[in-house]
Amino acid sequence: MKNQGTNDLRVAEGRPRQARGNAIERLGKNLIGLRTALMRESIFPFVCFGYGCDFEDKSSILDRVATMAMFGELNKTYLHDEGDGKFKRGSFYFRQEPWSVEEMADIMKDIAERSVFYYFSKYGEKHFQ
Repeated sequence: MKNQGTNDLRVAEGRPRQARGNAIERLGKNLIGLRTALMRESIFPFVCFGYGCDFEDKSSILDRVATMAMFGELNKTYLHDEGDGKFKRGSFYFRQEPWSVEEMADIMKDIAERSVFYYFSKYGEKHFQ
């Protein structure tokens, strides 16, 4: 989970705004590596959470996240490939308000359980013993 954006606090303190988006650019670089590593699989069990004023509605930073999510809907879980394996979207949960531990745990547990079933089905349970 990444908190991005302090401009709301800076403005309240009478300080100037800062540039946006550095953490999101790093996320994009890491995402390329993960997609490459899991290219042969039919699932992409990736999830990322972000919050902060940089993720307010209509933010250009949300546009960057949407691009990384291959224009899939944000705040929705995508586990299985779409489009004959061309889209390994991943799941991108971003909003202005912080995520609770319970919200994140529920989403991550769902992705983890379905991923384990996928791998057991593909490789067999004995492969993991």
